Amino acid sequence: MAAWSLSAQPSAEDAVGRRAMPAGAVFNIVDWQGGALPPLYERSAQLPLTLDDVIRLHDAEFTDAAVIKMMQERRCACDASVTSLIRLKQSGVSEGVIQGMSLHSLAPNRALDLTIQMDFEGLGGAGAVSTQARKGYLYLIIPDGDRDRVFFGNLQEGLGRATRTQMDNTDLLLPKSVRRASFVARVPLKVHGSKRALVFTSTRPDIYTVADIPAADRKAAQEFTFNYPASSLQSRCSLQVLNRQDAMLPGTWHLERSHFDCEWD
Repeated sequence: MAAWSLSAQPSAEDAVGRRAMPAGAVFNIVDWQGGALPPLYERSAQLPLTLDDVIRLHDAEFTDAAVIKMMQERRCACDASVTSLIRLKQSGVSEGVIQGMSLHSLAPNRALDLTIQMDFEGLGGAGAVSTQARKGYLYLIIPDGDRDRVFFGNLQEGLGRATRTQMDNTDLLLPKSVRRASFVARVPLKVHGSKRALVFTSTRPDIYTVADIPAADRKAAQEFTFNYPASSLQSRCSLQVLNRQDAMLPGTWHLERSHFDCEWD
């Protein structure tokens, strides 16, 4: 619905003899769009149904009206693709329920919120913090259908962004400072299903696909598998990476470990 408010500077007559009309109080109804307003649904605080839930409700002989009502109230975190709709039809689900699922399913996941946290652990004591790294580029590669989503960062620049410092007091005689830099962005990821994320460091700044990874870097890469749902209440993934300063070569950093995790519900 488009509603246009009319507002103007009050005239001298308004200022003297009449009270000016408040802004936003006058509407020209001719500017409104015709037709009915979209329906409003009472939403439940329960988690959305899934495709398997819909099939189980059908197998338990719930009425079509009840299943559609539950999808209206709870929504459906379902894959509403044609393939899934055909699967429902083959499972004996009525076309009314299938249409309801197509209408009330959550929007398909097309992107995720990605947080990358880079930690730099120094040698401790009065040792100088290195700003160099032979393998100076951190990579996260996630396959997305026929393409690879490649995220990379220069460790030296990341260290320059590490404004937060915490202390590791595991060794009371030699406490270590851990500097942290965080980066957050919404990134595209369109193909759903099982995924394998690769995390590694490299000397090369020009890796564009998995095929470009040097053999030595590929051997040292850390792998994380996750399932990317067709739709979900949220789509958040985080990568935490610990870079440790080399004790023998204090001018260099090494990728010590990493952790990749996603949250959908």
